[in-house]
Amino acid sequence: MIITSIIADNFRKYAHLQLDNLPERGLIALVGGNESGKSSIGDAIQFGLFGRTDQVKPEEAAKLIHWGVSQASVALRLQHRGHEYRLVRSVDSDGNVATTLFSTEEEITLADTPETVERQLEALFGYYYTAFSKAFYWGHSKDSDSDNLRAMAGLKEHATISGQLEREQQERLDTLKELEARRRHTAQSIDTLHIDEEQLPRLNRIVSDVEDRQQHLALLGQRLGKASVAYPNNLEKFHGVDAHSRKIGRWTLITLSVFLLALLVGLFLMLMPDWGNQLLSDISVATLDGLSKTTIRLASIAALIGAVLLMYGWYVEVRRLRPLQTQAKNLTRALEESYQACTQPVSRQLATDSTDYLLEKHLDLPEASTTHPDMIAVPEWTKAASQYKAKALYVHSATDTLNVGLSNRNEEMTEYLEVLKADIHAIQQQLDHQAHLQALVAQQENALEQERRQQVVTTTAVDLLKRDASHSIGRFNQLVKTRCPELLQRFTQEHYKSLEISPDFNLKLLSEEKGDFLDFNEISTGTQRQVALAMRIALANALADATKTDKQMLFLDEPFAFFDPERTNNTLHSLAETSKGVISQIWLTAQTKPEGIKLVQVINCQQRSNTLKV
Repeated sequence: MIITSIIADNFRKYAHLQLDNLPERGLIALVGGNESGKSSIGDAIQFGLFGRTDQVKPEEAAKLIHWGVSQASVALRLQHRGHEYRLVRSVDSDGNVATTLFSTEEEITLADTPETVERQLEALFGYYYTAFSKAFYWGHSKDSDSDNLRAMAGLKEHATISGQLEREQQERLDTLKELEARRRHTAQSIDTLHIDEEQLPRLNRIVSDVEDRQQHLALLGQRLGKASVAYPNNLEKFHGVDAHSRKIGRWTLITLSVFLLALLVGLFLMLMPDWGNQLLSDISVATLDGLSKTTIRLASIAALIGAVLLMYGWYVEVRRLRPLQTQAKNLTRALEESYQACTQPVSRQLATDSTDYLLEKHLDLPEASTTHPDMIAVPEWTKAASQYKAKALYVHSATDTLNVGLSNRNEEMTEYLEVLKADIHAIQQQLDHQAHLQALVAQQENALEQERRQQVVTTTAVDLLKRDASHSIGRFNQLVKTRCPELLQRFTQEHYKSLEISPDFNLKLLSEEKGDFLDFNEISTGTQRQVALAMRIALANALADATKTDKQMLFLDEPFAFFDPERTNNTLHSLAETSKGVISQIWLTAQTKPEGIKLVQVINCQQRSNTLKV
């Protein structure tokens, strides 16, 4: 598998990274100083392929997002066994990962979830991340080269676990005794606690009751203040509108009276002309007829004027007078409810259970919240205000008095809440302590059970470890004998020709010069890294052959650390020779451009730039 294109957005250092038309064979150099983004390109390859890097696990993939944005993505174009694929992987700030694998030849989606993509890649490549990181990726590791070689051989864990098992077995009995003593002490501590578990829900209900009442008092104060502020203006408007309404009523009554009188006279003259002639004998018939018509017209005009006055009166009543009356009712209700809140005892304003608990705490539950002398006149002023008969001064006096009472009542509720919340906090602390102790007992019991099981498991593990280590050492040494000599000689300028691991996990190198095996820590750091690099390439070739790969990439992050110029030059030529085989595409990162060797591509990474396009 080789990579022909990398496009990354908001990944690690890069806001945008685009590397196109990457060569399929030869050495690709990523050149730049510290913090220039060389390793970020390697991380982009790892994340794009497997959703993780050397330093970042899959569940922590959000750490790879470029600072200040909420999502990162990497798109890779791959070639494998003569086929082309496109792999796209993204992660958001919540750690949600989306992945899609396309076949560019068939133009179809092969997989579109992280799980299905993982299975599809393993089926295509024949390996997953663990094998990739040990064979095809050389990263910045805190381990020594000796540890890395043991890891490649599958023996690093063997060496570590062997020492741990011996120490753990010796310490286990003492640990069991200590855990059992702690468990007994914790259980006794739980028995000494006496907690009424029903008390906390009860207190929460009482707090809710008191808070609801306190909120009602606050809303009542707001209503009272708003209504009382509007009262003087409404009082003046009401008297003006009421007088106007009465005037309209009188004129309407006069108009309707004229209408009825004129209508009766006109109908009498029209329907009973003979009687009219007798009553008005001096008037001619024509004049009498004209008089009847005139009275009818007058009745019509009066009716029209009366209708207009009725409509106008209705308008004044509904549009102007009733809203003022409604506001008077609102003020009256606010005054009445505030008066009741100030004069009724607390025991009637709260639930029975709430009152009982407050009495149990010996808290004062006053009958009235204020003794202001104006409180006696509040009902009378309230009644007068409902009809706009109370002076504005009286309404303001009533409001001020009631506000004092409501404020006092609110302070009483606040005092009750402080006591209640203090009790809740105390009970909650006891419950938290009990829960902590119970969880601790469960943990201690679980730890005891685990320790007992480990006594059985450890003995079995030691035996299995010895057998597995023996097989792993044999497989590794066989791999070294078949694949490593040529690479080892090439990378060490034929100073060393063979490497093997002894049954006690020690690494040894055959020195032709001394005619004997040397311990790995006897050679220089640079040579150690050359040996580790040769072993890495041998392992990469073995894995590539096992998975029937025609071309395979290899990423080497700072492989020349601790190398002198001559050693670096020799290693570069060895890598160039390696790229002619199955391991065809070799990525290198370096502080400066390697000289004296042909590089198929040089990518310069800039320290102060977060974009790179090649």
